[in-house]
Amino acid sequence: MIEIADVCLIIENSYPYSTGSVASWVQGLIKCYKKKMTFAVVALTTESKKIWNMRYSLPENVISFQQFNLSDYTTIKDAKLVKFTKLEKNRIDLLIHEISRFSFRRGQLNDDECQLFKDILEKYQDGFFKHFLLSESGFTLLGEIYAKKHGKNGFLKYYYNWRNLHLKIWRVFMLINRLPKAKIYHAAGTGFAGFLVCMMTALYKKPSVITEHSLYMQEKDMDFNLLDNSSWLDEPYLQEMWRNFFKRLIKFEYETVTTLITFSEGNKKLIAEYGANPRKVRVIPNGIPINLFTKARRTRITSQPPVIGMIGRIEESTDIKTFLNVVAIIKEFHPNIEAYLIGQKQKQKQNKEEHYYKECLALRELLNLETVVSFIENANPLEFYKKMDVFLLTSIKSTMPLVVMEAMASGLPVVATKVGACKELLYGIDDNLGQAGYIANIMDSYDIATKTMRILNNRTLANKMGKIGIQRIEKYYSEEQFRDKYSIVYKELISKMRKQNIKNGKFMFKSLLGTNNNQAC
Repeated sequence: MIEIADVCLIIENSYPYSTGSVASWVQGLIKCYKKKMTFAVVALTTESKKIWNMRYSLPENVISFQQFNLSDYTTIKDAKLVKFTKLEKNRIDLLIHEISRFSFRRGQLNDDECQLFKDILEKYQDGFFKHFLLSESGFTLLGEIYAKKHGKNGFLKYYYNWRNLHLKIWRVFMLINRLPKAKIYHAAGTGFAGFLVCMMTALYKKPSVITEHSLYMQEKDMDFNLLDNSSWLDEPYLQEMWRNFFKRLIKFEYETVTTLITFSEGNKKLIAEYGANPRKVRVIPNGIPINLFTKARRTRITSQPPVIGMIGRIEESTDIKTFLNVVAIIKEFHPNIEAYLIGQKQKQKQNKEEHYYKECLALRELLNLETVVSFIENANPLEFYKKMDVFLLTSIKSTMPLVVMEAMASGLPVVATKVGACKELLYGIDDNLGQAGYIANIMDSYDIATKTMRILNNRTLANKMGKIGIQRIEKYYSEEQFRDKYSIVYKELISKMRKQNIKNGKFMFKSLLGTNNNQAC
């Protein structure tokens, strides 16, 4: 009998193949339950991955692992065209028009539309999409949209962009047939992972959870801005077409998901501005295993040279170049300063992160920091938390950085840019504890350097901030609190589903934690 997981976790372009905040969060969530809960993990990637590409070892309570390359369209290419009766064709054409023009825009599917999606999954499969791409009705619908909105622009480029968008979402949709059985479907973010868990709710009434690590639409807008000069997305109407696609996708997910979780009160407000129902949103901060970092606690700024550092992936979003500029400014006042950058970089040649890493090395040389700043890979962060006097975060985007929480738990004063929940972490929310560091402006090397030197030049202030950081993390951000809050969410969802199934005359699981996972619905 197929083992049923307590939770199916679906992750896009992250765990277990890359490091970073989302991947760390996923590993932490799974491990903090140990033998109390089982997980099935589904990794959505943009290229084929091998098991030796994994950056994390799967914990023992992962009972199933699947990886799907979203760029692999083999099943569509090899599918046979579906033949419909005239009655079926008329019904389907009407529903497709409705879904394309209205349903995802309003964020909801009606019963007939849900039944069509079930029929596609259970009867028509990939041949349906191939039929729609090649059929007269598909081109009629596309022609109507084109003529109404984009008639002054070239049809060919419009068609291929439309085709690429729908190929991707179709590939994701058809994965529903291959998802492992689970009691709850949980996505580590919106986007395609969120779409899958929401379709499980819309079609099969399965409870769904999305933990919104970052605002997906904000990230997409940043991507589009970088692609403004791209040959395939060089027209404003094409960029708008992609934006609208993802806006409707997120609208559907916010409307459909059972429970939406974010890390901070600030993020909760932002999500509401993007259309989420505040009543669905819960704030559950990250939690860390505090006991792992107690060994790093010591009195700061007691010896020379002073040591500052940062931990993060070497990529544009962590803004390593600003970190280097900050060190260069501080060096003018503290000539013997030592700085460490502990981070991963991708190994593949011609990778954009590899290119960024080389640019950082060149900047380090230009600023004459080769003997000052050490780039270190695959290190135990704890050893560097012990060495540092001040911890820096120069990121231009983040949500609730685990490294900031770890630094605080280690008794380090922190200077962080104004991203995500950093302000809540360092200044607190009406907890009367005080400041655990300073918030600085993004990409403002002088502001970050000035606030870092304010700490380096005042031992009493540095150690006071370090103690406040420890108090705040121990009081509000422990792994135990994190685990217990997610357990409450999971249990509530299971309870609601059990009541619904009893009402419908179906058998349901006896409990969530400590269950016999061989039971079936």
